[in-house]
Amino acid sequence: MSYEITSRIDRLHTPGLVDMHFDLPMYLYEQRHRRGILTADFHEQFVAGDMGVIAAAIYLEDKYLPEQALRAGLGQVARLRAEVEADARYALCTNAAEIAAARARGQIAFILTMEGVEPLCGDIDMLPIFHSLGLRCLGLTHVRRNAAGEGGLIAPHGSSPQGLTDFGRAVIRGCETLGILLDLAHLNPAGIEDALALTSGPLVISHTNARRYHDIERNSSDDQMRAVAARGGVIGVNAVLVSPDKEHATLDRYIDHIEHIVALTSIDAIGLGFDFFEFIFDSLPVHEKIWIQNLGSLHFVPELTHHSHARNLTRRLIERGWNDASIEKLLWRNWYRIIGQGKF
Repeated sequence: MSYEITSRIDRLHTPGLVDMHFDLPMYLYEQRHRRGILTADFHEQFVAGDMGVIAAAIYLEDKYLPEQALRAGLGQVARLRAEVEADARYALCTNAAEIAAARARGQIAFILTMEGVEPLCGDIDMLPIFHSLGLRCLGLTHVRRNAAGEGGLIAPHGSSPQGLTDFGRAVIRGCETLGILLDLAHLNPAGIEDALALTSGPLVISHTNARRYHDIERNSSDDQMRAVAARGGVIGVNAVLVSPDKEHATLDRYIDHIEHIVALTSIDAIGLGFDFFEFIFDSLPVHEKIWIQNLGSLHFVPELTHHSHARNLTRRLIERGWNDASIEKLLWRNWYRIIGQGKF
């Protein structure tokens, strides 16, 4: 890599990149017999990738459902807080001012999100409890059905035609009252239609891909992404469900997704939602790996499997002719705009 490109990447990365989806709390909880995991397992990668803000998502595996859902959800929050408090290079933030202060101190900021409402256990009174613990962005479902609604299948069609449940609608109302940003990632098409109809302000898709390149209902249609962009929301691009074919699961195809979304909406609607989880996948027992692989075509992008690879992305954007202003919007500026609108 030339000195000129390296210097340009350094400059573009200086404010710190924003990744709007990382399944960190689940990993911390599964590894709760250990301490110092952020320092030992992730810090070097975060620094190498110039990360500034990372959305840490509460997510529950099936083994905790339903009896231990609340306990495991709270346990994930507890482990994240303990890890952050043990290392002065991190901060757990709840609003834009706290994030700005953390970045000024040279810290990497975490924001707490939720992927699937299982930890609420069907009790809307749990939502303000999680908000008080720092929850600032919430996605209603993962792939499976839960009390709020249905997840989009990792298949071209076949997702449930059912929309949101009464509880799902109550969660949306609660999020609007509390100032929790609504995330449409993983929600089935009927649920997305309901969520759009029930809301008027900005919402996001924290981690998704364009169905043009990977036609599954878990990814987002052109109409869905246009609707989010029309609200002033942001669409985070996922580094996992990039292509159904291993040979096309490349960094260039990842950027193809980005460029398609920009052409469809605008440069102001795009962001990063990497969803790096190869480290989690590698730690799973064989039967769980087989279950995940059977969900659909799961192919990790070789040049984009963890946060230290973020510089590969910026380098390739430069090589493909992106200008500085557009790169900044993708890497951090658009997510910072959403954060600064008061939802956090």
